[in-house]
Amino acid sequence: MTVTRKPLSLPSPTTRTGEAARPEAPATPAAERVVARPGKNGTDGFESAKSARPSNFVDRPTGHRPDPNAPVLPATAFAFGPSKATLAGRDTSTPVTLTASATPNAAVKDLATVTSTVSFDKDVSLDSLKLNLDLAHSYRGDLVVKVTSPSGKTATVSNRQGGSADDVKGSFDLSTTFKGESAKGTWTLSVEDKARADTGTLKSWGLEATGKAPGTDPVDPKPPRPTGDPVIAVFDGGVDFKHSDLDSAMWTNPNEIAGDGIDNDGNGVKDDIHGYNVGFNSGDVMKGQGTDHGTHVAGIIAAEDNGEGNTGIAAGKAKVMSIGGLYDGADLLTNFERGVDYIVNMKENHGVNVRALNASFGDEYRDAASQARWKAAVQKLADADILLVAATANGNGSNMNNVQDFPANIDLPNVITVAAMDQRNDKLARFSSHGDKVVELAAVGENVLSTVPGGDWEKMSGTSMATPTVAGAAALMFAANPDLTAAQVRDLLVQTVEIDPDLKGKVSTGGKLDIAAAVKAAEEFVTTPPATVAGR
Repeated sequence: MTVTRKPLSLPSPTTRTGEAARPEAPATPAAERVVARPGKNGTDGFESAKSARPSNFVDRPTGHRPDPNAPVLPATAFAFGPSKATLAGRDTSTPVTLTASATPNAAVKDLATVTSTVSFDKDVSLDSLKLNLDLAHSYRGDLVVKVTSPSGKTATVSNRQGGSADDVKGSFDLSTTFKGESAKGTWTLSVEDKARADTGTLKSWGLEATGKAPGTDPVDPKPPRPTGDPVIAVFDGGVDFKHSDLDSAMWTNPNEIAGDGIDNDGNGVKDDIHGYNVGFNSGDVMKGQGTDHGTHVAGIIAAEDNGEGNTGIAAGKAKVMSIGGLYDGADLLTNFERGVDYIVNMKENHGVNVRALNASFGDEYRDAASQARWKAAVQKLADADILLVAATANGNGSNMNNVQDFPANIDLPNVITVAAMDQRNDKLARFSSHGDKVVELAAVGENVLSTVPGGDWEKMSGTSMATPTVAGAAALMFAANPDLTAAQVRDLLVQTVEIDPDLKGKVSTGGKLDIAAAVKAAEEFVTTPPATVAGR
């Protein structure tokens, strides 16, 4: 079935009045400031006049860029704990291991492609696949190396990486691309030399595959569905869990003992009480950059209704899990992958009710390898039924339809992308980008009051502030109807927008978030398997 992201039904053209507004308790005036973001010299990648930006504007973080010369990490690099937790009564079968190799000793000539094949005769569903390659060449930056499965799926092993270094040799883990594929049939290795002057030889290569043959896997019951308050994972700088407006809104790991330096729950992270720090590989979520940004985002989602500062959209109805350190250590994409693996593991193997991920960050990625990694990570979220709520760029009116913006522009049914409205909620904010092919709706993102580290509150502006407003609305929907899937919640958010003339041609729905209508639709929705999936 072809999955698109067009709405199942268009929103009503009748503009609704009295849109539900986020309640905000009286607060002492907060100083408005420009908050430094982790990123590229203070730019968002879509330069235009800064005069359109308010003084408290916060750019969407971009994190570090990937190192093109870094080795490709294996799929197991982000596995948490010594192994996935095994649920009581679950059995595992003995894996089947297959190997195939070839020694073509074929010349790799300038501006030409050489191919070689190996075959497997057993129908094994792949759990892992490793390529062993010995490719001699005097300038590896000339080469594009790919492996193609019998079904036609392709993994790029090297795409003109390595510059003037010699040879492409070693083991390469292809498990992420080919997991679940059948091993049976002919596999093809292709080596294309894209330049002149340097040549080489494809000496040998082989595949090592492990998996399960049909009929050998015992009945593997699904783990019990997580219950309790919906948990929203905030991927960002860390969240100040000691803040008086957040201390009761944080997810707390019930199987971890704070401060004992022991990985009590066996998930591979010590003292991950309120989440995980991807930049420093620890449970200390507040270490690193961007904690003001992350804490502000978290407060918009779930700050407590206690008469202080602001009240979050989902106050008392949801919990926040902090995935901090996103702008430290490794590049943004690698940290995102690591965070995804953590929350999926916590949901599937530790019973945490993670329902959505707030992504108030992003950047343009033009290379195919990075794009494939972004899509694979978000597909993991889809497979775990986790909604991704993503911010579009702050490009002062730039159109993102033809920009390779990640993760916001990923075309999967669990992704909803958000632009920013001005503080009066009647026009697209001047600083916000848009795109009627890639952005679904808008929400208020200007002069939004929320929590900052140290027990204070401040107003900030940006698509980073609009996005958690939608994530908070999604949390209310999951709380109202726990049977809803991520795709269904996305669908209902799309279908219940309030049409705004200023958004025509700028977002796919032509509308802005209507919290009350979305929650009402969630309450009334009867969860039956949909015939189609909503999409762009």
